[in-house]
Amino acid sequence: MITNLPGEKWKPVQFGFKFTNDYQLQVSNMGRLKAFNKFSDGEILQGSTINGYRIIRLKLYRPKDKKTAEVLKAKHSQILAIRDKTIVKKRQLAKAKRTDPSAKKLRAEIAANIVTMKQMRSVLRKDRQLDIKNRTIHYHSLIHRLVAEAFCKPKSAKHSVVGHLDFDKMNNKASNLRWMTPEENYKHQQASPYVIAEKRDRVTIYKDQPRGAKLTVEKVKELKKLLKEGKDVKVLVKKFKVTDTQIMRIKRGENWASVDV
Repeated sequence: MITNLPGEKWKPVQFGFKFTNDYQLQVSNMGRLKAFNKFSDGEILQGSTINGYRIIRLKLYRPKDKKTAEVLKAKHSQILAIRDKTIVKKRQLAKAKRTDPSAKKLRAEIAANIVTMKQMRSVLRKDRQLDIKNRTIHYHSLIHRLVAEAFCKPKSAKHSVVGHLDFDKMNNKASNLRWMTPEENYKHQQASPYVIAEKRDRVTIYKDQPRGAKLTVEKVKELKKLLKEGKDVKVLVKKFKVTDTQIMRIKRGENWASVDV
């Protein structure tokens, strides 16, 4: 049994489309998700992460198209009809004497029916797989958006982005979320200590990078390591597709001085 956190409230997730799965998803104001299906009467879902945000991914299925369902049912009925005829012929064969001329005919008919059923079952199996593929819904949603949609009310239609007030992408409590306009969200993100630190580090790393340089930080690290190992400059020119002058400037510390091996 799932124990609620202090002050935790749950609401059902509104998918906005029909599906046939015996499935219900609930979201809480504490940023948790709970799933109900025929196998579980409530299970906490962790989801996965993308770009630092928690995300939930589900595979759901649209209801069958009426026409497609009728075609599949008809093909299945044809197979059952041939199967029933084959059973009758097998009974007739069991009663017939081996020398009876009808026995040979019955064996041929039974063998032909078995081949036909095998072919029809193969076609039906592929048709069913295609039907399932066409009805599959690969649903995904950022968990903080599900929380905000259930517990936070946007001021207007322009407030379409959900921001984390404390800049922590993993803190999906409703109290930490707010609907923002794209402009408000951009301004909010610029104040994030993570963004500020990333900008500072980027300036430190690239401050001595020559304009239009072909090398990356990782390639420079590899190049410096090979220089320390005494690799011939001509070999490095060919490997990294830069001039020997560029390599010598890196070796002397004139370029990429901030990159350590």
